[in-house]
Amino acid sequence: MTRMILRGATVFDGTGRRPEPRTVVVEGDRIADVMAGGPRDGAGDVRTIDLGGCTLLPGLIDLHVHLGWGPRAFAPTVAAIALRAARNLRAAQAVGITTVRDVGTQGGIAAAARDAVVRGDIPGSRVVPCGQILCMTGGHGSEPPALPGMAREVDGPDDCRRAVREQVKAGADCIKVTTNGPLNVVELTQQELDAIVDEAHRLGRRVACHASILGSSQMAVRAGVDTMEHGSDLDEETARQMADRGITLVPTLLVSKRIMERWDEFKAIPMFRSIPVRAKRAVESFQIALAAGVPMGAGTDLFFGLGRFESLPEELEHMVACGMSPSAALAAATSRGAEALGTDHETGTIVRGKIADLIAVKGDPTTDIAALHQVAFVMQAGAIVRDAR
Repeated sequence: MTRMILRGATVFDGTGRRPEPRTVVVEGDRIADVMAGGPRDGAGDVRTIDLGGCTLLPGLIDLHVHLGWGPRAFAPTVAAIALRAARNLRAAQAVGITTVRDVGTQGGIAAAARDAVVRGDIPGSRVVPCGQILCMTGGHGSEPPALPGMAREVDGPDDCRRAVREQVKAGADCIKVTTNGPLNVVELTQQELDAIVDEAHRLGRRVACHASILGSSQMAVRAGVDTMEHGSDLDEETARQMADRGITLVPTLLVSKRIMERWDEFKAIPMFRSIPVRAKRAVESFQIALAAGVPMGAGTDLFFGLGRFESLPEELEHMVACGMSPSAALAAATSRGAEALGTDHETGTIVRGKIADLIAVKGDPTTDIAALHQVAFVMQAGAIVRDAR
């Protein structure tokens, strides 16, 4: 087994500890040690990697992607979407995003991509797939321009439970549900959402809930979802309840900003008609959640023409511009992301025994978050996937 010694970097380990110079030892796919001095001697092959001038971070986690989306036009077929997903995973990995949570891609593509990455058939970030989006009949996720199969429409608590079971059977590691959309009304009933969350938790799956109007957010909190996607219409009481219950907010701030910058191109699309209202309150809601101590994750949700699929560094920059500290933004994309996925026992921090997902960037992103664009080195599960030193 090759032993790799990463030395010379300042380490942001994601635990909340102040960044300090550390040496990180990797054996196989695991972090074998993190130490202030040099490594202990050991048998076998040893490779030393000099990361002087860099900050070493845990691999980044994007909690809100759609694998078939990206910077180009809408893909017309499931085959084209699958090819785009493979491209997107490689591009994300190259900038240090070692884990993505797919929150809606049709055709079973996300689960297939997860398995292909694990087998080594395609290079790319590891995938946590949600399967089909669960929505009410005619709800958000089923409207154009979504292709058939993007969503599973549900009606009534029993059908909601069946839909959760279908996603788990198809390989979903978590469940995605939408509770509002362009109609600007709460979609699903409380009983339906309660059934989805209860069944998902009974089967050991976490629930990501799209909620971008206040009534949807309140319903999501009552149901006990695990992450709230967007949350762009929060009040102080709802934010306080989220903090009390440990519900993670994934604010996806950049996507609405980008849409509004190009509103003339998007205003004719029915599913975007509510974006101006969402964008107006998104930053304020984010700041309310910050003040309340709501756990924060990070996700992009960027799609056709709005920017690169691999735009998590830009999302983090925007979170900082909206009032978050750089260190807190980095935690949102590392340790907090792993906690939201329930994988914090394996990923999200640079701690002995955890999976060696590591990224080195030139400079110090804890003082200048834009340093995330200067990627020098990426390791995923102990394998070097990029070395641009």
